[in-house]
Amino acid sequence: MAQQYTRTTRIGWGQRLMQSFKGILTGVILIGVAVVLLWWNEGRAVNTAKGLAEGSAAVVAITPESIDPANEGRLVHVSGQASSGETLSDSVLGVQQRAIALIREVEMFQWREDSSTETRTRAGGAEERVTTYRYRTEWSSRHIDSSRFDQPAQHRNPAAFPINAETRRSSDVSVGALGLSPRLIAQISQGDYLRLDESHAAALPSALQARANTEHADWLHIGNPMAPEVGDLRIRLQVIEDQPVSILARQTGNGLATHTTSRGTTIERLRAGHHSAEAMFEQMVRENTIMTWGLRVLGIVLAITGFGMILKPVQVVADVLPILGSIAAAGVGLVSAILGTVLSLLTIALAWLFYRPLLSIVLLAICGGLIYLVRQRGKAQPGPDNAPAEPGG
Repeated sequence: MAQQYTRTTRIGWGQRLMQSFKGILTGVILIGVAVVLLWWNEGRAVNTAKGLAEGSAAVVAITPESIDPANEGRLVHVSGQASSGETLSDSVLGVQQRAIALIREVEMFQWREDSSTETRTRAGGAEERVTTYRYRTEWSSRHIDSSRFDQPAQHRNPAAFPINAETRRSSDVSVGALGLSPRLIAQISQGDYLRLDESHAAALPSALQARANTEHADWLHIGNPMAPEVGDLRIRLQVIEDQPVSILARQTGNGLATHTTSRGTTIERLRAGHHSAEAMFEQMVRENTIMTWGLRVLGIVLAITGFGMILKPVQVVADVLPILGSIAAAGVGLVSAILGTVLSLLTIALAWLFYRPLLSIVLLAICGGLIYLVRQRGKAQPGPDNAPAEPGG
């Protein structure tokens, strides 16, 4: 079920110009955020890489059957069966079971609003914005606030979930003789869904029992699963039971906790199954690389967006004649991309100058090349002094 509406608004040239000048401050802030983010990210990436290398060189393989006091305070690697000594309960579904975790998932059938805006510039610099609102229903684990919709009256969601999602984790989980910290326990995430039947439906609040339906796979539905209505629920329960795990952490007393390297890198990692210390460190190195490049891209985008907002008034002034506005928009986009990229590469190069000077030199050379190309492009543009002579002149 999907519905669609459009709304057209018109913004005058003067109002657009004022908005663009106000946006300059936002652009400056975005550029500042980009510089800080890029600088911090490079330092974080290097420290993390060195910390992981330090951890990989220092890690000690141990067995979980007994605790060796000689490994106190050291980074250790251990593989074994993670076992819970606690019985957990879910009062809503009437479940009691010895497990590492019980995770109740709840979704509600709700309206969702999506919008897209098409902008058209008119003669004189005014702007016409045509916004299309699309409404569809979907299962969602988060509450969608329909009061913020453009058409709230026709697409009203319940004010809240009658049953909330909930996670209960055991505080008594160990691998052999070693107890696990809460952070390690939280990383045990592989489990199976419990088949919910009439006994679980009978444990629901009385207002929901009459509409309960247990005939649809792992989900317990409140409503008709084949033809859901807005406000219907579906619930399932994931049970995380004892399982083999591999851990990198600090041996502290009779347990495992966070290990911090001399570079400030924290290591407290758990993976399901049996994995070598080398494989676990390789995964963390890959994660560090992915995060580093992701934050670099984010920083560059923020810088380009910031310069675009600073230069926006130029485009708005030119929009008095739409054809000039299109040319100005292309120019603003190109200049913003160049300035944002150059500033970002300079920031990265200067940050890495403290860690890897060779890479910094390469990045500075790229920046210099971009600046050179921009200057050459500017010289190539015909101007009043180097315009071609008129025939016969």
